[in-house]
Amino acid sequence: MSIEDERVQFYFRHRVQIEEWAALRTEAAAAVDDWMTQLGPHCDELARSLGPDVRLRAHIGAEQAYPSFRLRHAAWGFDGTEDEPACIALEWIRRQTTMRGNLAPCVGVRSPKTTTIGAALRAGSAFQQTFRARVDQTNAVYAGYRFVRPLADFPISADAYRSVLIEALRDAWNAYAPLVTNSGGAGST
Repeated sequence: MSIEDERVQFYFRHRVQIEEWAALRTEAAAAVDDWMTQLGPHCDELARSLGPDVRLRAHIGAEQAYPSFRLRHAAWGFDGTEDEPACIALEWIRRQTTMRGNLAPCVGVRSPKTTTIGAALRAGSAFQQTFRARVDQTNAVYAGYRFVRPLADFPISADAYRSVLIEALRDAWNAYAPLVTNSGGAGST
C-alpha cells in the first residue's frame, strides 16, 4: 500500500474524526457493561419462573473479566465456589462487548472440560445430539454456547433485545439443565 492509495489518503484527510470515532468503542463497551448488569432482575424473574429449586448467581462485580448471570438447580450440589462445575449462563466480556461478531453476549452451559461433569457432558450422546441440534459452539469453559447478537438498530431496540437475551437463557436452560442433572449434577469436580 502506498500513500497515493485513496483509502490511505481518506484516512489522512479525516484522521482526527476517525480517531475520535474509534475512541467511542471504549465508551460504548462501558455502556453495554452497565446495561447488561441491569438484566439482573430479569434473570432473577426467569430463575423463579423455572422452579423453586433454581438459583441465580450474579458474577457482575467490577473485578469480573467475564461478568455473568448463572442459573443452577439446587440438586446440583452448589458448594459456594466461585467457578461452579456446571451452570447455565449469560456471559459477556467486560470492556469489550460492542455487540458485533464474537463481542456479543453468549448463553450456554458453562462447564469446564477439566471438571468431571464437563467431561461427562461432552461425552454424552444426549448432549451431543442437543449440541448439534442447537448448532452451538464449544470451548474449554463452555460445553455448549452461542452468541446472542442484537438487531442492527441496537440500542434503539434494547427492550426487544433484553427479551431475546432472557429467552435465549431460558432456551439454554431447557436444553441443557436436564442433561446436567442426568450427568450426575454438578457437585463433583
